[in-house]
Amino acid sequence: MKLSREITSVVNWMLDNLCPPLLRDSRLLMDFIIRFAYADKAKYILEFKEQYPFLTDDEIGKYYELIKDVPINKRKTDLNKKSLNYILNNIIGNKIIDVACGRGFLIEKISQNLETRGEFYGVDIIVPSNKNVNIKFLEGNITSLPFRNKEFDTVICTHALEHVRDAKKAFEEIMRIARRRVIIVVPCQREYKYTPDLHINFFPYMYRFKEFIGIKDAIYLKLRNDYLCMIDIKDNYKEI
Repeated sequence: MKLSREITSVVNWMLDNLCPPLLRDSRLLMDFIIRFAYADKAKYILEFKEQYPFLTDDEIGKYYELIKDVPINKRKTDLNKKSLNYILNNIIGNKIIDVACGRGFLIEKISQNLETRGEFYGVDIIVPSNKNVNIKFLEGNITSLPFRNKEFDTVICTHALEHVRDAKKAFEEIMRIARRRVIIVVPCQREYKYTPDLHINFFPYMYRFKEFIGIKDAIYLKLRNDYLCMIDIKDNYKEI
């Protein structure tokens, strides 16, 4: 059963904000909810946070491999419609990259929106099977991107930093390859022992997201259950 981001956002918000912490951290309750979404793969979600501190990057990757075919993980994008539209309306320049592009949905939308006016790239640890000939898909790790400094006019990274062990290093890499603009999206989510995902970084409040980004002159928006930051690159931006 595929559930859109719009639906899962509502469910997650209700769990995070209306369910008392005592229940929200209850294995009994979350076992029922996560098994509904993940069926026989639920055990990997339920054990992940306890195992995570001792896992290697390769072992973490195996968790993602185990749950990749679960229907809830087959939706085209984790972006909600407001975030998607904002991104599409704020692309600048003609060399664009989506970092941690997943199946390539977003960069394909961008290439369609800009028609043939540009070069379009997607990078991820696994090259997606997207067949769009207008997009160059490359293999790469978000904490060590295979690109030159200031190579891209617009760099986008959505629903990825919550998964990355060294999120600060990933952010530095995103900023390094950007020439004009960076757009970052993360989910607004509270940290609990059991969450219906493999997230390891959490941004429950806007001020936590701002603290992570650390740039005062950026644009920060809450678009439903997404936090979005847009940074225009300057030689000397002002830190928070």
